[in-house]
Amino acid sequence: MTSRVVLDSNVFSKLFLQEKDRRLAVDLIIELGNRDIEILAPSLFLYEVLSVAAYSNFSTQSAYELLLQQQKVNLKLVEIDRDIIQTAIAITAQGHPNSGYPSFYDSAYHALAIQNECQFITADKKHMIKAEKFGYITLLQDWKTLF
Repeated sequence: MTSRVVLDSNVFSKLFLQEKDRRLAVDLIIELGNRDIEILAPSLFLYEVLSVAAYSNFSTQSAYELLLQQQKVNLKLVEIDRDIIQTAIAITAQGHPNSGYPSFYDSAYHALAIQNECQFITADKKHMIKAEKFGYITLLQDWKTLF
């Protein structure tokens, strides 16, 4: 049974963005809380979520309060260590000059999941395609397959 997941900031940000898959993100966050599943995220998660809020004209203060509330429930922000960085570097080396390479940011989340042997849940299909061979990754649209 899954006891923890790594959640991409692009999934959490859907809680306040009006996007077509917003309901999937809301349902996922509720389910993780109901099942007492810990959400891991690198500390950069905070900055990414707040940047998305500011860029989308959503109250940055409200986004910050949402993050604080989630931390009280099951969100744990962690600093990435040397092993995670090395795994992220390996992930960023995948790809192709024509289609591009995974970003270090996305790869850091993915590496955190690999190191913790849990799933990285993301809405980023491009990262999924480029880094799928590393495993430990699930698209937001498929999150129900984890339970």
